[in-house]
Amino acid sequence: MSEETIDRLILISINLITAFLLIFTVPKDKFREASVVFFFKQTMTWSMGLIIVELGLIEYPIREFVKASGTSFSFEYFIYPSLCVIFNLRYPVGKLWKKVGWVLGFPTIMTLLEVIFERKTELINYIHWNWYMTWISLCLTFLISRTYFLWIYRKRGKGYSW
Repeated sequence: MSEETIDRLILISINLITAFLLIFTVPKDKFREASVVFFFKQTMTWSMGLIIVELGLIEYPIREFVKASGTSFSFEYFIYPSLCVIFNLRYPVGKLWKKVGWVLGFPTIMTLLEVIFERKTELINYIHWNWYMTWISLCLTFLISRTYFLWIYRKRGKGYSW
């Protein structure tokens, strides 16, 4: 098998794993909340991803829609928003250290995986980008999405909090 084929299989696998995570971690009665978070995060990541690619900071040599966009449809439009849904709907209640661990842990694990993909595959190449830029952007977009989520659902008396 060629390296490109292996990379495409990895991308398909990541999409499938993400889909299964969504199916098995999002309760059916939280579908509306999941949709709000998903579409909000999708707007941020798709827009930022396009800007970052157009500025020549990152490239995605192997991607789904080669002629349509330079960014990765899977990462920006499905995987990151899906993980943000899990981040928000499974946000821990209770002790501050759990919440801090959740807020720092999600971007850290995602950044570690991205660095592995950057080094071992052609799914992503850093040009003028570093792992800490990914980590910071993920932290910010997760916190912004959490703030938006709380703003929407506090007004509806759902009882969500930091």
